[in-house]
Amino acid sequence: MKEDGKNNQLNNIFSNQKGMALLTTLIFVFVLVSLGVALLTMTSNDTKLSTLQRESTRAFYLAETGIEKAIWYLNFSSENSEGLSWRGTLHEEGENSTEYFNTHFVEPDVVDEDGLTIATLVSTGIVDDGSQFSKGTRTIEVKLIKGVITSPGMTYNHAILTDGDMTLNGGISISGDIHSNGFLTNNGTIDFAAGGTATAETGTNDSDLCDVNGKNIPSPTIDWPYFERKVNPNYPDIHVGENLSVEGKYYGYNTSVEFNTPDELIGIHFIDGDVIIKTELKLTNATIFATGTITVLGNGDITLGNKIEDHPLALIAKGNITIGGSVHGEGIIQSTEGDFTSNGVVDINEGAIYTAEGIFNGGGGAEFNIKYPIALGEVSIPGTGVEAWKRISWREAY
Repeated sequence: MKEDGKNNQLNNIFSNQKGMALLTTLIFVFVLVSLGVALLTMTSNDTKLSTLQRESTRAFYLAETGIEKAIWYLNFSSENSEGLSWRGTLHEEGENSTEYFNTHFVEPDVVDEDGLTIATLVSTGIVDDGSQFSKGTRTIEVKLIKGVITSPGMTYNHAILTDGDMTLNGGISISGDIHSNGFLTNNGTIDFAAGGTATAETGTNDSDLCDVNGKNIPSPTIDWPYFERKVNPNYPDIHVGENLSVEGKYYGYNTSVEFNTPDELIGIHFIDGDVIIKTELKLTNATIFATGTITVLGNGDITLGNKIEDHPLALIAKGNITIGGSVHGEGIIQSTEGDFTSNGVVDINEGAIYTAEGIFNGGGGAEFNIKYPIALGEVSIPGTGVEAWKRISWREAY
């Protein structure tokens, strides 16, 4: 009987379900709370990561903005009194003081093996509102080289333009405007056959012919590397960016050329030296680029057969251009650093002459006639324009 009583008590204890529902509920609530806490933690971490990513992206675009504004300031800003030589620092804030960029040059500039000056520009974008997760920093580095960019406002819009003094001798016929950024001297009779004006920046000996307006009109800059790399197969690829090979010829490094056999040239002919022309030479949509001088001797006869809207550049030299023979046809003649002297026959049907200083002789054994086509002033010529710094590489600095 006693054993039966004990068994009944044990059965009652194990069969009694009172309290199990509460225990089950507590376990279930604990699991739910744990899951909730884990979910909240994950959401909080995702929010923090998303915030960090967002601020990092904002910092990246701030750094990019710093690069673009520094290049613009370097090349074009009227507030930059140092021009292309400026090597300062730009700091600009965004919507508020918690986001900004700092942009500066790494000095000194480096001259590479090809003689090109390379500048390094570094820009850091920063976003920081003081909290642990609302911040970001990104840095961008670019390399720049000095080159030429096409500018709609920088075109050949005069029949004759000299960066320095201009001297007109004898009987000369001109159709179009002429301008001297120095002193204009008239020692002859100038016939503006189809209209045109003469102006000078500093002065003139002939106030009836020339108006002294005090204006300096810059010449379009020639991008010599741009034209060289079109025909020089050895030009370093880092400065090319694309295959620019065209018709023409590269005559070799530091190699002067003498044309003494009649010939026809097509395309770009790049001479790293002086050019002497002693024979009949026809340029058919062709340009002679000479890093030295161009001289046309008495028996030299050049026919410029260029279509002025498509291939306007004809004779381009860094040094002096001297015409003792005959040059006639269509195209632009330009000396970027030297002088132009005409002692022979210059008869340009459509074109222009740009030079540092110029002596233009007419009468006697010399003849000088030039007609400027209005359409030329509307042509932006690739490889000409204004000198500027251009980016050649980009990387994010970590």
